[in-house]
Amino acid sequence: MSKASSSRRSRAKAPTSVIRAGTSRVALWRVLEIHKIVLTGRHPNCSTLAKEIEVTPKTIQRDVSFMRDQLGLPLEYDPLKHGYHYTQPVHEFPMLHLSRNDLVALFLARHALEPLRGTRLERMLSESFSKIAEACPGEISIEWHELDEAFTVKASGVLPADVTLFGDLLDAVRACREVSFDYHKLTGSKPEQRTVHPYHVGQIEHGWYLLAYDPARKAVRTFALQRITNLSLLKTKFVRDPRFNARDHLGGGFGVWSYAGEEKRTHEVHIRFEGYAARVVGERQWHSTQAIRKLRPDGSVIEFQADLSGLEEITRWVLSWGSKAKVLGPLELKQRVREELTKMTRDT
Repeated sequence: MSKASSSRRSRAKAPTSVIRAGTSRVALWRVLEIHKIVLTGRHPNCSTLAKEIEVTPKTIQRDVSFMRDQLGLPLEYDPLKHGYHYTQPVHEFPMLHLSRNDLVALFLARHALEPLRGTRLERMLSESFSKIAEACPGEISIEWHELDEAFTVKASGVLPADVTLFGDLLDAVRACREVSFDYHKLTGSKPEQRTVHPYHVGQIEHGWYLLAYDPARKAVRTFALQRITNLSLLKTKFVRDPRFNARDHLGGGFGVWSYAGEEKRTHEVHIRFEGYAARVVGERQWHSTQAIRKLRPDGSVIEFQADLSGLEEITRWVLSWGSKAKVLGPLELKQRVREELTKMTRDT
């Protein structure tokens, strides 16, 4: 083995603290930008990256070498496509490992930002939060693409119990320790005790949720943190299912519902939006399978299409837009919306 090869391997194993100590904030920002651009699959090269990030190609070349040699990222140049790509999936950026305290701090910071909603400072901070969210470890997910979609905050602020629960669940997820707690289902009259294997803590739509395998039900279940009480971390350890992926688990639904374990069905949903609803819906990514077609050139009327595993949440979403939304299909979704409207306007 050559000295150069040996040196490269030793650098690839450098601890995160050493890497961070030797990297300036500006260089860190550039490396993160390169990483983000490469993930798009556009096969950027030094020239295109230099133009986009506004530095010289030589600087980009140094950054690419740093990512490959010291961070150990599978970054390679494709001579046929004339650009860089990852030769294998990269789920977590190695330079940014967030500790338990970092994640608890983010939880608290998000609550603290609530009074800034709608201000210029909120918009400025939203991009920074999104970048931090992208660096979260695989067991934690935070969807802060839009701060106005963040979770509901109690008027009185953050309760100490909330922070303790959040931190304890992070410990359990990362240490693969069983937990038991009392859980009050939306349809239940009283809490029931559950003992589960915690897989993932995620901020999804308007709240924080725990995705956990329930041995008694032999399936992964979703638990809202605000309905969990009397949490206990057990000494029993479990082996996390290597096939589990939070995105895949939630991917078929339209929010926090997973429909996992149910009969495999795909509903091709088509919804017509007009006016302000067409503008808002057309500007955002609501689902991984979505497609949006303009029915008018100015975008004032659009058709939203997505392939979903279930219709519960999409029904509520359609109703939230009022008269600005019209279900085109499937028939089952039309019937669900019609039934809900009938119940809402029925005299009691």
